[in-house]
Amino acid sequence: MGKEETPQIEALALAELLCARVCHDLSGPVGATAAGAELFEDLGGADPETLALVSTSAAGAAARLRLLRAALGPASSSPHTLSALRAMVDAHLASQASVAAPAIAVVWRDCPDSIDGTSARLLLNLVLLARDALPRGGRMELTLSEGLPSVLIYGEPASLADDVKLALLQAGPLSGPRPAQAALTRILAARNGATVHVTPTAQGLRVGIVKMD
Repeated sequence: MGKEETPQIEALALAELLCARVCHDLSGPVGATAAGAELFEDLGGADPETLALVSTSAAGAAARLRLLRAALGPASSSPHTLSALRAMVDAHLASQASVAAPAIAVVWRDCPDSIDGTSARLLLNLVLLARDALPRGGRMELTLSEGLPSVLIYGEPASLADDVKLALLQAGPLSGPRPAQAALTRILAARNGATVHVTPTAQGLRVGIVKMD
């Protein structure tokens, strides 16, 4: 490892730990808010519609934090069960559904019942990229081949923003948090001897992690 690479890796490790810290510290009060709203609703102590809104919003925030912590924080060496990943992804996507952006359907193909921590983290980062590529809803199809995930994105439109695509495919200045997350995906793939491919197909847009030649 060259001397120039070391500071970059140390900075990435620091960013991962800071992200984990933020998600950890927010998850407690968010969960308490959801629990408190449910308790008030059970006791009939306030307007039911208001309490339902608070409870739903808090539960959605908690779902987002869980996935973001797993995707952006330090990788766990422990494997993830497919059922746990599916529940995390479904809850995260449901929390962002609205009239303007209906819930995104997710299809899982050829995924084993147990997925190692690195592959799971890459898969969750692809989910985040796919979600941003479907602002008006659609469908994503997740697959895992030889431990390397890919996502096929269907929708209108189904496209990555130019700055996200640039950060995903090559190093360069970052213009915001979404390109930063794309850059993290590229770096995680490179750590594992792989690269990111973005390929338009007749079915949709495919974003996959592919082993380097």
